[in-house]
Amino acid sequence: MFLFLPGLTNGVGLLPDGPLNRAVGGTVMFTTVNPPESPFVSVSWRSGVKTIFLLNLVNTTSPGYEGRITFFPSTGSLELRSLSLSDSGEYSVRITAVTEEFDGRTTLSVYERISNPSITSSPKEAIEGNSVNLTCDAAGSVFTRKWMKDGSDLTQADFILQDNNRVLSIQRLKKTDKGEYSFKISNPINSMEAKHDLVVNYGPENVQIEGPSEIHLHQTFLLNCSAESTPSASYTWILNGSEMWNTTYIEKVAEPADSGDYICLTENSLTGKTSYAVHGLTVTAVFESFLFVHVSQ
Repeated sequence: MFLFLPGLTNGVGLLPDGPLNRAVGGTVMFTTVNPPESPFVSVSWRSGVKTIFLLNLVNTTSPGYEGRITFFPSTGSLELRSLSLSDSGEYSVRITAVTEEFDGRTTLSVYERISNPSITSSPKEAIEGNSVNLTCDAAGSVFTRKWMKDGSDLTQADFILQDNNRVLSIQRLKKTDKGEYSFKISNPINSMEAKHDLVVNYGPENVQIEGPSEIHLHQTFLLNCSAESTPSASYTWILNGSEMWNTTYIEKVAEPADSGDYICLTENSLTGKTSYAVHGLTVTAVFESFLFVHVSQ
Protein backbone atom coordinates (compact mmCIF):
# COMPACT_ATOMS: atom_id res chain seq x y z
CA MET A 1 0.00 0.00 0.00
CA PHE A 2 1.26 3.50 -0.88
CA LEU A 3 1.37 5.80 2.20
CA PHE A 4 1.64 9.56 2.44
CA LEU A 5 4.42 10.23 4.95
CA PRO A 6 4.76 13.42 6.98
CA GLY A 7 7.58 15.84 6.30
CA LEU A 8 7.48 15.53 2.52
CA THR A 9 7.32 18.51 0.17
CA ASN A 10 3.73 19.50 -0.55
CA GLY A 11 3.34 20.58 -4.16
CA VAL A 12 0.84 23.37 -3.63
CA GLY A 13 -1.14 23.89 -6.82
CA LEU A 14 -0.07 20.59 -8.38
CA LEU A 15 -3.79 20.11 -9.20
CA PRO A 16 -6.31 22.84 -10.06
CA ASP A 17 -8.63 24.10 -7.37
CA GLY A 18 -11.93 22.29 -7.22
CA PRO A 19 -14.58 21.41 -7.49
CA LEU A 20 -14.35 20.12 -11.03
CA ASN A 21 -17.96 19.77 -12.16
CA ARG A 22 -18.81 17.10 -14.70
CA ALA A 23 -21.87 15.25 -15.99
CA VAL A 24 -22.69 11.57 -15.62
CA GLY A 25 -21.17 9.69 -18.55
CA GLY A 26 -18.68 12.47 -19.20
CA THR A 27 -14.92 12.78 -18.85
CA VAL A 28 -12.69 14.69 -16.47
CA MET A 29 -9.05 15.56 -17.03
CA PHE A 30 -6.96 15.94 -13.90
CA THR A 31 -4.16 18.07 -15.34
CA THR A 32 -1.10 18.61 -13.16
CA VAL A 33 0.16 22.17 -12.82
CA ASN A 34 3.94 22.73 -13.00
CA PRO A 35 4.85 19.07 -12.41
CA PRO A 36 8.48 18.07 -11.84
CA GLU A 37 10.51 16.89 -14.77
CA SER A 38 9.91 13.34 -15.92
CA PRO A 39 10.65 10.53 -15.86
CA PHE A 40 9.15 9.98 -12.42
CA VAL A 41 10.14 7.37 -9.92
CA SER A 42 6.50 6.71 -9.11
CA VAL A 43 3.04 8.29 -9.44
CA SER A 44 0.05 7.44 -7.29
CA TRP A 45 -3.52 8.60 -7.91
CA ARG A 46 -6.18 8.14 -5.27
CA SER A 47 -9.93 8.64 -4.99
CA GLY A 48 -10.54 9.29 -1.33
CA VAL A 49 -8.42 6.68 0.44
CA LYS A 50 -8.51 4.22 -2.47
CA THR A 51 -5.58 4.00 -4.89
CA ILE A 52 -7.03 3.96 -8.43
CA PHE A 53 -3.78 4.14 -10.40
CA LEU A 54 -0.16 3.45 -9.51
CA LEU A 55 2.96 3.91 -11.61
CA ASN A 56 5.86 2.03 -10.00
CA LEU A 57 7.93 0.21 -12.60
CA VAL A 58 4.62 -0.91 -14.15
CA ASN A 59 1.20 0.72 -14.53
CA THR A 60 -1.46 -0.67 -12.20
CA THR A 61 -5.14 0.28 -12.52
CA SER A 62 -7.55 -0.69 -9.75
CA PRO A 63 -10.65 -2.81 -10.49
CA GLY A 64 -13.59 -0.68 -11.55
CA TYR A 65 -11.32 1.75 -13.37
CA GLU A 66 -9.99 -0.49 -16.14
CA GLY A 67 -10.82 1.00 -19.52
CA ARG A 68 -11.78 4.29 -17.90
CA ILE A 69 -8.34 5.73 -17.13
CA THR A 70 -5.67 7.20 -19.38
CA PHE A 71 -2.38 8.15 -17.70
CA PHE A 72 0.00 10.71 -19.19
CA PRO A 73 3.52 9.75 -18.06
CA SER A 74 5.20 12.99 -19.17
CA THR A 75 3.09 15.16 -16.81
CA GLY A 76 1.50 12.71 -14.37
CA SER A 77 -1.95 13.87 -15.47
CA LEU A 78 -4.93 11.50 -15.43
CA GLU A 79 -8.08 11.27 -17.53
CA LEU A 80 -11.14 9.51 -16.06
CA ARG A 81 -14.02 8.59 -18.37
CA SER A 82 -17.59 7.22 -18.15
CA LEU A 83 -18.22 9.13 -14.95
CA SER A 84 -20.89 8.08 -12.48
CA LEU A 85 -22.29 9.77 -9.38
CA SER A 86 -20.12 7.53 -7.21
CA ASP A 87 -17.01 9.08 -8.77
CA SER A 88 -17.67 12.29 -6.84
CA GLY A 89 -15.17 13.05 -4.10
CA GLU A 90 -11.62 14.10 -3.38
CA TYR A 91 -8.81 13.09 -5.73
CA SER A 92 -5.13 13.30 -4.83
CA VAL A 93 -1.89 12.65 -6.64
CA ARG A 94 1.67 12.08 -5.44
CA ILE A 95 4.52 12.36 -7.86
CA THR A 96 7.86 11.04 -6.64
CA ALA A 97 10.82 12.49 -8.46
CA VAL A 98 14.45 11.60 -7.94
CA THR A 99 15.01 14.04 -5.08
CA GLU A 100 11.58 15.01 -3.74
CA GLU A 101 7.86 14.31 -3.79
CA PHE A 102 4.96 16.51 -4.89
CA ASP A 103 1.37 16.28 -3.66
CA GLY A 104 -1.84 17.71 -5.06
CA ARG A 105 -5.53 17.50 -4.23
CA THR A 106 -8.76 18.55 -5.87
CA THR A 107 -12.47 17.68 -5.75
CA LEU A 108 -14.68 16.17 -8.42
CA SER A 109 -18.45 16.67 -8.37
CA VAL A 110 -20.49 14.54 -10.78
CA TYR A 111 -24.09 15.50 -11.58
CA GLU A 112 -26.89 14.04 -13.62
CA ARG A 113 -28.02 16.43 -16.33
CA ILE A 114 -31.39 18.03 -15.64
CA SER A 115 -34.09 16.93 -18.09
CA ASN A 116 -37.85 16.76 -18.58
CA PRO A 117 -38.93 19.56 -16.20
CA SER A 118 -42.68 19.91 -15.74
CA ILE A 119 -45.16 21.76 -13.52
CA THR A 120 -48.38 20.13 -12.31
CA SER A 121 -51.32 21.80 -10.60
CA SER A 122 -53.25 20.29 -7.70
CA PRO A 123 -56.17 20.49 -7.96
CA LYS A 124 -56.10 20.57 -11.72
CA GLU A 125 -58.70 23.35 -11.89
CA ALA A 126 -57.90 26.39 -9.73
CA ILE A 127 -60.92 28.23 -8.32
CA GLU A 128 -60.98 31.69 -6.77
CA GLY A 129 -60.94 31.54 -2.98
CA ASN A 130 -59.54 28.00 -2.89
CA SER A 131 -55.94 26.87 -2.53
CA VAL A 132 -53.69 25.41 -5.21
CA ASN A 133 -50.27 23.77 -5.23
CA LEU A 134 -47.90 24.01 -8.19
CA THR A 135 -45.28 21.27 -8.13
CA CYS A 136 -42.21 21.18 -10.33
CA ASP A 137 -40.41 17.92 -11.02
CA ALA A 138 -37.44 17.06 -13.19
CA ALA A 139 -35.02 14.25 -13.77
CA GLY A 140 -31.39 14.70 -12.82
CA SER A 141 -29.39 16.27 -10.01
CA VAL A 142 -31.28 19.41 -8.98
CA PHE A 143 -29.09 22.02 -7.30
CA THR A 144 -31.18 25.21 -7.16
CA ARG A 145 -34.85 25.98 -7.74
CA LYS A 146 -36.40 29.38 -8.50
CA TRP A 147 -40.05 30.35 -9.15
CA MET A 148 -41.15 33.37 -11.19
CA LYS A 149 -44.51 34.80 -12.30
CA ASP A 150 -44.88 36.61 -15.61
CA GLY A 151 -41.10 37.00 -15.72
CA SER A 152 -40.76 38.61 -12.27
CA ASP A 153 -39.57 37.27 -8.93
CA LEU A 154 -42.22 36.11 -6.48
CA THR A 155 -42.70 37.73 -3.09
CA GLN A 156 -42.78 35.41 -0.09
CA ALA A 157 -45.77 37.34 1.33
CA ASP A 158 -48.07 36.09 -1.44
CA PHE A 159 -46.90 32.49 -1.70
CA ILE A 160 -45.62 29.62 0.42
CA LEU A 161 -42.65 27.58 -0.81
CA GLN A 162 -42.34 24.01 0.43
CA ASP A 163 -40.18 20.92 -0.06
CA ASN A 164 -36.99 22.87 -0.77
CA ASN A 165 -38.81 25.25 -3.18
CA ARG A 166 -40.22 22.32 -5.18
CA VAL A 167 -43.84 23.19 -4.30
CA LEU A 168 -45.42 26.63 -4.67
CA SER A 169 -48.58 26.95 -2.58
CA ILE A 170 -51.22 29.67 -2.93
CA GLN A 171 -53.59 29.49 0.01
CA ARG A 172 -56.45 31.71 -1.16
CA LEU A 173 -56.57 32.35 -4.89
CA LYS A 174 -57.37 35.75 -6.29
CA LYS A 175 -58.13 36.69 -9.88
CA THR A 176 -54.80 38.50 -9.99
CA ASP A 177 -52.99 35.21 -9.32
CA LYS A 178 -53.59 34.12 -12.89
CA GLY A 179 -50.61 34.23 -15.22
CA GLU A 180 -47.55 32.33 -16.41
CA TYR A 181 -45.58 30.63 -13.68
CA SER A 182 -42.06 29.51 -14.54
CA PHE A 183 -39.68 27.33 -12.60
CA LYS A 184 -35.95 27.37 -13.26
CA ILE A 185 -33.90 24.45 -12.00
CA SER A 186 -30.16 24.26 -12.33
CA ASN A 187 -27.00 22.52 -11.29
CA PRO A 188 -23.38 23.25 -12.25
CA ILE A 189 -23.81 21.22 -15.44
CA ASN A 190 -26.98 22.66 -16.99
CA SER A 191 -30.23 24.46 -16.30
CA MET A 192 -33.77 24.12 -17.63
CA GLU A 193 -37.10 25.88 -17.24
CA ALA A 194 -40.70 24.72 -17.04
CA LYS A 195 -43.75 26.95 -17.54
CA HIS A 196 -47.39 26.71 -16.52
CA ASP A 197 -50.31 29.00 -17.34
CA LEU A 198 -52.45 29.27 -14.22
CA VAL A 199 -56.11 30.02 -14.94
CA VAL A 200 -58.14 31.20 -11.94
CA ASN A 201 -61.75 30.15 -12.46
CA TYR A 202 -64.36 32.41 -10.91
CA GLY A 203 -67.89 33.75 -11.18
CA PRO A 204 -70.37 34.34 -12.48
CA GLU A 205 -70.62 37.85 -11.07
CA ASN A 206 -71.69 41.35 -12.09
CA VAL A 207 -74.65 40.06 -14.11
CA GLN A 208 -76.24 42.84 -16.15
CA ILE A 209 -79.22 43.10 -18.53
CA GLU A 210 -79.27 45.79 -21.18
CA GLY A 211 -82.42 46.70 -23.06
CA PRO A 212 -85.58 48.83 -22.99
CA SER A 213 -87.96 48.86 -20.06
CA GLU A 214 -90.92 49.79 -22.28
CA ILE A 215 -91.77 48.77 -25.82
CA HIS A 216 -94.74 49.26 -28.07
CA LEU A 217 -96.79 46.31 -29.21
CA HIS A 218 -95.44 44.65 -32.40
CA GLN A 219 -92.10 46.46 -32.17
CA THR A 220 -88.87 44.46 -32.05
CA PHE A 221 -86.98 44.56 -28.76
CA LEU A 222 -83.56 43.23 -27.70
CA LEU A 223 -82.48 42.23 -24.20
CA ASN A 224 -78.82 41.31 -23.74
CA CYS A 225 -77.37 39.59 -20.66
CA SER A 226 -73.68 39.58 -19.67
CA ALA A 227 -71.68 38.23 -16.75
CA GLU A 228 -68.04 38.09 -15.69
CA SER A 229 -67.02 34.44 -15.48
CA THR A 230 -64.17 32.04 -16.22
CA PRO A 231 -65.00 29.77 -17.91
CA SER A 232 -67.94 31.41 -19.68
CA ALA A 233 -71.24 31.04 -17.88
CA SER A 234 -74.40 29.45 -19.23
CA TYR A 235 -77.53 31.62 -19.53
CA THR A 236 -81.17 30.90 -18.82
CA TRP A 237 -83.96 33.44 -19.25
CA ILE A 238 -87.01 33.24 -17.01
CA LEU A 239 -90.15 35.29 -17.72
CA ASN A 240 -92.79 35.52 -15.05
CA GLY A 241 -91.57 32.29 -13.43
CA SER A 242 -91.24 30.19 -16.61
CA GLU A 243 -88.00 29.24 -18.34
CA MET A 244 -88.09 30.58 -21.87
CA TRP A 245 -84.66 30.82 -23.53
CA ASN A 246 -81.07 29.56 -23.14
CA THR A 247 -79.16 32.30 -24.91
CA THR A 248 -77.27 35.44 -23.92
CA TYR A 249 -79.88 37.66 -25.56
CA ILE A 250 -83.55 37.85 -26.52
CA GLU A 251 -84.68 39.45 -29.75
CA LYS A 252 -88.33 39.25 -30.75
CA VAL A 253 -91.43 41.16 -31.80
CA ALA A 254 -93.31 42.37 -28.75
CA GLU A 255 -96.60 40.73 -27.84
CA PRO A 256 -98.85 41.44 -24.85
CA ALA A 257 -97.55 38.32 -23.07
CA ASP A 258 -93.99 39.67 -23.23
CA SER A 259 -94.63 42.13 -20.40
CA GLY A 260 -93.17 41.15 -17.04
CA ASP A 261 -89.96 40.55 -15.13
CA TYR A 262 -87.12 39.00 -17.11
CA ILE A 263 -84.62 37.07 -14.98
CA CYS A 264 -81.26 36.24 -16.51
CA LEU A 265 -79.85 33.30 -14.53
CA THR A 266 -76.15 32.56 -15.09
CA GLU A 267 -74.24 29.49 -13.95
CA ASN A 268 -70.57 28.45 -13.97
CA SER A 269 -70.44 24.67 -14.19
CA LEU A 270 -66.85 24.55 -12.92
CA THR A 271 -67.17 26.78 -9.85
CA GLY A 272 -70.74 25.60 -9.21
CA LYS A 273 -71.87 29.16 -8.58
CA THR A 274 -74.94 30.97 -9.94
CA SER A 275 -75.92 34.62 -10.16
CA TYR A 276 -78.79 36.54 -11.74
CA ALA A 277 -80.21 39.92 -12.69
CA VAL A 278 -83.83 41.11 -13.10
CA HIS A 279 -85.16 43.46 -15.74
CA GLY A 280 -88.75 44.69 -16.04
CA LEU A 281 -90.36 45.19 -19.47
CA THR A 282 -93.77 46.67 -20.25
CA VAL A 283 -95.44 46.17 -23.61
CA THR A 284 -97.83 49.05 -24.39
CA ALA A 285 -100.59 49.18 -26.98
CA VAL A 286 -100.64 51.86 -29.67
CA PHE A 287 -103.98 53.61 -30.20
CA GLU A 288 -104.69 55.58 -33.35
CA SER A 289 -106.32 59.01 -32.87
CA PHE A 290 -109.32 59.95 -34.97
CA LEU A 291 -110.60 63.49 -35.53
CA PHE A 292 -114.39 63.76 -35.50
CA VAL A 293 -115.87 66.86 -37.15
CA HIS A 294 -119.48 67.76 -36.36
CA VAL A 295 -121.27 69.49 -39.26
CA SER A 296 -124.33 71.60 -38.38
CA GLN A 297 -127.37 71.38 -40.63
